[in-house]
Amino acid sequence: MPTSQAYPDPEEVLLLAADAARIVLESGAETYRAEETAQAVCSALGGVEAECFATPTGIILSFFGQDARVRSIVRRISKRSMNLERISRVNKLSRDLYAGSLDFDGAAAELGRIEQIAGYPLPISLLAAAMGTGSFTLLFGGRWNDALVAALVGAALVGAALVGAVLSRLTKELTRRRSSDFFTNIVGGAAAALACLAAGRLGLSTNPHTAIIGVIMLLVPGVAITNATPTPATW
Repeated sequence: MPTSQAYPDPEEVLLLAADAARIVLESGAETYRAEETAQAVCSALGGVEAECFATPTGIILSFFGQDARVRSIVRRISKRSMNLERISRVNKLSRDLYAGSLDFDGAAAELGRIEQIAGYPLPISLLAAAMGTGSFTLLFGGRWNDALVAALVGAALVGAALVGAVLSRLTKELTRRRSSDFFTNIVGGAAAALACLAAGRLGLSTNPHTAIIGVIMLLVPGVAITNATPTPATW
């Protein structure tokens, strides 16, 4: 941990810690991990009694500076995705800060580089969707032709979702009227079910119901379920 004689501006420390926690949450991490990250960054850079409260949609952070003044900030989380590389690199950043092997300027530069890390390329996303849906179809008792149908429908579903996300960012009107994830999942599930049933009618799928289950697994909020699981266990 760094010595007390080289602490940076507490306001800058507050912004850095809040940005680190925001990136962690936006990348799909648990809320407790965002809280620990913010507290570690503040403590490593001179914050006293750092406290952070994080939810999937927001962060509240405060701490005492070396001048005994309380500083706080609120950050809204408006987007979430899955990027394990970002989470891993922010965790390493907070550990390096706490160990004293990284200073404030280096941490700020590294956090900027982390935020520029893009998501997975489209071919990898489509391949992962196809492999996942096909594997789930086989797991639930489907045959190879069912798995192939599920893989194609799953890849098409993910491709449509990615294209829709890009269009919503480029079009301000669509951004203002962004549909909820609940509505998107309903439409996506219905489209996937119809496509699998159509494949069954055409003789391409022996058991279209298993293909439907495999594709629907793409829409299951696995991150939210995983993040919520430890909470009841600690009661």
